[in-house]
This record gives sequence, C-alpha cells and structure tokens, in this order.
Amino acid sequence: MLRSARSGAAGLLELPPGDLAVVSIGVGIVGFGEMALWHAEQVRALDGLELRVVCDVTPARRELAERQYGCKTSEELEPLLADKDVGLVLIATPSHAHVQPVLAALAAGKHVVVEKPIARTESDARRMFDAAREAGRTLMAFQNRRFDSDFLTARRAVESGELGRIDDIRLIRWAYSRLMSTFGAKEYRPGWRADAAYGGGNLLDWGPHLFDQMLQLVPAPLENVFGDLRARRWSKEVEDQFLAVLRFRGGVVAVVEFAQAPLGELDVSWAISGSDAAFRYENNRGVFYSRNGDDQETLRRVEPAARDWPALWRNMRDVVRDGAEPIVRPPETLRLMRVLDAVRRSSETGQVVAVQDEYATDSATGG
Repeated sequence: MLRSARSGAAGLLELPPGDLAVVSIGVGIVGFGEMALWHAEQVRALDGLELRVVCDVTPARRELAERQYGCKTSEELEPLLADKDVGLVLIATPSHAHVQPVLAALAAGKHVVVEKPIARTESDARRMFDAAREAGRTLMAFQNRRFDSDFLTARRAVESGELGRIDDIRLIRWAYSRLMSTFGAKEYRPGWRADAAYGGGNLLDWGPHLFDQMLQLVPAPLENVFGDLRARRWSKEVEDQFLAVLRFRGGVVAVVEFAQAPLGELDVSWAISGSDAAFRYENNRGVFYSRNGDDQETLRRVEPAARDWPALWRNMRDVVRDGAEPIVRPPETLRLMRVLDAVRRSSETGQVVAVQDEYATDSATGG
C-alpha cells in the first residue's frame, strides 16, 4: 500500500520525491459479484496493483467491498471513471452489461479487462475493440482457463511435436452442477446465468473458455461449425449443455462438449490423435500413446502442468506499467466470438454454418 501517493499517468500511483521509488496501478472494479471477489484478492496479492474503487448497484456488495478491502465505492459508474488514480478497470458485471461500461471506461482513458464473454456477439466485441484502438488503450478478455492444468498439459503435448500432424481433438466435460442458478451474488441475482436477458446459458459462460482453448491448439483457419444447444435441467430459456463440431482447413476435426445437466459425471477429458502418437488427459493425468514398427503400444505418463490463473493479472499490470503485449490479443477474442455466434446459429437452424476465419494465425499463409 502506498503512503502519501500522488496520481501519475494512466492511473499509476507514485510516492512523492525522496521516498522509495514504488509505482502502483490503481484498479477499479465494476460489478462486485462472486468472481469479482476472486479478482479483488488477486489485485491485493500482486505487487504493483491497488484496488481503489468498486462500483456496484447493490448496497450490500458495496458495504462488503468497503469492509473487506478498504476501498472507495460508488453506485454509479461516473465517480469511478472520474478517479484519476484509477488506470485499469475490470468489468465483472453479468454478460448482458459489458458493452456500455467498457466503452465508457475506454472513453475515460482507462485500460480495461473484461470477464468472459467480452460481449454476447462478435459485432459488439468489434465495437469495443474499435473503441480501444481509438482511445489508445488496451482491452483484454479475461480468459483465465488458458492457464488451467489440463489445457496447459494438452498444449504442451501438441507443441512438443511428438504427436506429428494433428488429425482429431476431443474436449468433453460433463458434471451435474447447479452452478447456473446459484453462483451469482445472492444480494443481486444469483441465478442470472439461467436468464437469457442477462446473457445466461453455458455457451456464453463455459463456451468462451473451452472454445478459446481449442482455438489455441489449431492455428489453421476454421471452415465450418455444427452446433447443438440443449436446455435439459436448469433453465427453460437457455442451454445447460452444448456440443459443437469444428472443421478446420487442412483436415483437423475438433469436438467440444460441455454439460451441467447429466446425472453422471465425466472429468475434464482431452483426446488428441496425431499421425505419430496420441495424447489423453483425464482424471488429472496426461498420457502419451505411441506404437512401434511391430504395432506394439507404448504408454508414457506426463506430469500435469501447474494452474496459473493470476498470470493474466500479472500480464495486465505489465501492459499498463511497461507497455507489454496482452496475452489475449484482440484477433483471438474476435475469432472466439465468431465461433460462438456460429455455434448458436447452427443450433437454431440445424445446419452446418460456414465460417470466414481471417483471424486464424495461419490465414495469412493460407493454412
């Protein structure tokens, strides 16, 4: 915590001349729900960040922020944006209420990080990134599950080259869970994830995580998508499970399946088939499968990578303070949003949807 701090550029708080040269970035949080509490803990734990202001429409959540973090609070957005000590703003409102706070924060000269999904559609996300470019500020989606143990382990397997040419990838996650109707702040609307008007549904809740992971593994342009959304158990308005088949240029076929409705449970499961070997991850264990010239199978277990969600906060600190590149780049987020739009459109029409994928890493070279 800084003493007698004065405001510097971009919300950097600096000690007066003669004191120890310490710089901290003032952080504001918009929407103080359950995930915002986790974010607040990261801000408090990380050198170079200081939680300055929390904005929330619910008095009980503002009281919690004041009591637990000793920060200023406001019911309206304007006082937070007018605070010159705030250089970085986290938007952690329900999914339907991301666009306007982001645009306002960028117009006020703040850097912005947004809880996923960054928006409900690609067109809204594009508006937000256009505004960030015009403002000369960084806008980044908080894709923390790029740093999950299972994905980091699967990514390491792909990048090792041991699998050879990747042919097929499967990501399946089933779990009976009431999370859709219970996870929000109890003082506000704990079941907003089950309401369409609030941007609910698992395609926008878990979809940004799982499709982002899959797209990180396949740099080739996406050609088409088939999607199926189902409301089995927790909501009549939005899906609690989804399945999608993604076909990429060059022949990779990827399947992503997520469900919170099944009475049974299947832990995170990756299955990746390559020309030279295969890889599976399930029950917190990664295994390589290969065969020799006599068709004898060899299994080799690999240690799971460590989870590192705070990596994104460290990155945003470095973006604001040092001009570092954001880990989650705008084209990656726009590519993700295009896929989510295509999955929903396919489910609505029952048709395979063609995708123009100029955001793909390999697009410039043709795949």
